[in-house]
Amino acid sequence: MTDTSRESGALRRVLGPGTLALIFANGTIGAGIFAVPGLVAATLGSATALGYAICAVLVMLIFLCFAEVGSRVHESGGAYAYVETAFGPFAGFIAANLMWFGFAACSDAALADVLVSALATAAPILAQPVPRALALIGLFAFMAGVNIMGVKTGARLVVVLTVLKLLPLLLLLVVGIPHIDLSHIIPSSMPSASTLGSGVLLLMFAFVGGEASLSASGELRNPSRTVPLGLLMGVATVVGLYFGLQLVAEGVLGADLPRQTVTPLAATAEQLMGPWGRTLLLGAVSLSIFANVNGDLLVSPRCLYAAAKDGLLPAPLAKVHPRYDTPYVAILVFAAIACALAVLGAFRSLAILGTASVLLVDVAVCLAVLRLRQRGVQTADTPFIIPGGPLVPILGAAVCVWVLTNLSREELLGLSALVFFSGGLYLRVLRARQFKAARAARSV
Repeated sequence: MTDTSRESGALRRVLGPGTLALIFANGTIGAGIFAVPGLVAATLGSATALGYAICAVLVMLIFLCFAEVGSRVHESGGAYAYVETAFGPFAGFIAANLMWFGFAACSDAALADVLVSALATAAPILAQPVPRALALIGLFAFMAGVNIMGVKTGARLVVVLTVLKLLPLLLLLVVGIPHIDLSHIIPSSMPSASTLGSGVLLLMFAFVGGEASLSASGELRNPSRTVPLGLLMGVATVVGLYFGLQLVAEGVLGADLPRQTVTPLAATAEQLMGPWGRTLLLGAVSLSIFANVNGDLLVSPRCLYAAAKDGLLPAPLAKVHPRYDTPYVAILVFAAIACALAVLGAFRSLAILGTASVLLVDVAVCLAVLRLRQRGVQTADTPFIIPGGPLVPILGAAVCVWVLTNLSREELLGLSALVFFSGGLYLRVLRARQFKAARAARSV
């Protein structure tokens, strides 16, 4: 008997809410968490708890929207599938490019560049162009191979890496909480509205990344339950961990924390556990970056796969491996593009473009909640519905727009260029389709 799911190019639904929550946490908790406590303290002073509380509410607004649209639309592609279903293929195609290239590929390239640079401090030969390029190629080739061998294999590696990178952070929490000096964390003064906004903006940049976890929607078991439960578990994990680490760093280092803007958690660990604690946290930085990039290679190629299935990208990108049932061509292409960007370098510009891209997609997903409700889009399962009518989606979209207005002129121009390029590419694909259809009609 033949396997009909393989013949139709279908993906296996094998991922549950726990795995989704860990993939979400892995995508969000990256290298930034190791620097955020010092940067936030330098901005907000002793009022960091207020900044975290506001940020937690804002992030919850955005991912409540993702939870509802994810429970209504079950296809692979995540934000691409949600935006495409709500607003049509043109908007969906732009969202797909913003997610897989603007966010995922650029962010992965930036992180991989940081990882190899960190390893070069121990192995100076990696600072040379050719060994550096070979190391990056080997890194992406290994991760692509793991994820081609099956979504379960890729997901297991993501889970293992996420747990391993969380363990040093959890250890720091356990060791550090008894040593918190309450006088260091009680606000002595309240920041101005503009200062508070700057601090919240910084934290918003630290929280992006979890959106890509839903690119594997076509491989989730019972999405109407798995998506909202997995996202809420992931958000709670990230918010709780970020807040706890901030309290420990601030409570232990006190006035010295704002001066620790590069490795504040490593400095906290060194004060609590000695030199080996610092080494442990610095090792966790490298592991965290590796886990982030590998997690993206699990989920982000599904955007390419989904767009190719809809005829918006070359058909080979929609091929599913005959043995492993994974979109192997999309994985290879995504890995090759991210690797090429990493070899070229330009960390700062890649990171900024990635963050701006995902925030623009967040706006579209928040608005998609209202559109899908209006059209009554849902599967046979009962969808998750956000309480409060249109309030949460409107507030979520407004938050994202506010963050985008704080980008520099050059950053906004770069984001606009990617949007216009994506729109132009879609129109070319559409014209090619129309020409092919007209030629076929004439031949008949």
